Amino acid sequence: MLRLPLLIYTVTLVLLAEAPAAEPTRHLCFSRDNGVWIADLDGSGAHKIVTGNDPAISPDGARIAYTESGKGSVRHIAVIEVGTGKKVVFRNLPSDNAYGPVWSHDGQRILFNIFTENHWRLGLIGVDGSGFQFVQAPPAVTQDLYSPAWADDNSIFAQDMTDIYQIDLTGKALAQWKISDALPNADMNSNDRIVRSEDGKSFLVDADLNEEGRIKSWEGPPPAVFLFDIGTGKALRISPAKVYAWAPCWLDAENYLCTSTVDGRHFGLYKASLSGEKPQLIINNASSVTVSAQ
Repeated sequence: MLRLPLLIYTVTLVLLAEAPAAEPTRHLCFSRDNGVWIADLDGSGAHKIVTGNDPAISPDGARIAYTESGKGSVRHIAVIEVGTGKKVVFRNLPSDNAYGPVWSHDGQRILFNIFTENHWRLGLIGVDGSGFQFVQAPPAVTQDLYSPAWADDNSIFAQDMTDIYQIDLTGKALAQWKISDALPNADMNSNDRIVRSEDGKSFLVDADLNEEGRIKSWEGPPPAVFLFDIGTGKALRISPAKVYAWAPCWLDAENYLCTSTVDGRHFGLYKASLSGEKPQLIINNASSVTVSAQ
């Protein structure tokens, strides 16, 4: 009579050991109506987390870094825990105007833009608000730096609207590409985004096309998404013709998400492929998406 429960227990252990591990649940994070929202990867289950802008979800999906705005030009970097709602606001920086957080690949550091001494510079801080430092610009850079992105654990990408740079954390230039040579028929602005691929061989980048747009209510040139090959220093437009696309982020090795519009007034998040197929709408009334790695 004692052997049957033991047998059942043994078989259960074997079945549990042989069962495949559950896939991590990935989430996407986005802006909507001056709020930071989170949703499942297919866009379902969307709900607001906190008031703010420029959201960036951590690689493990447990935290969201974002920009918390105050009066006038006051902006601070903040981090909120998705599960508990506990947040920390980085008010101990040498400026009250910082925005656009970007997570390191290990989720331990945050890179961002910071305005000080009448220049936009790049700041780096630990996820707990400790260890702030400026990322120095290379000596040859005479303009402000924008679009910070992690290249690897010890270097970043950034651009000054003339060149794109890879810079180590001491300010040494590791690589430099002239935008006019690298991006065909396009220019970059201070709000453009750079996002490195998982294999480190390329990055997504958005830029303004040097052409007339088809949406009459849109102010300025039409935006497009490019795939930049780091080895060759050349970029290929991957967003389809006549599609306005910007603020890209990787979904997987073959697909990305971006913000797009059909009328210049209403924005949505779209799934698109590197092959240039027509993007598919994921979420209406949303922009500035990032995706967790797990």
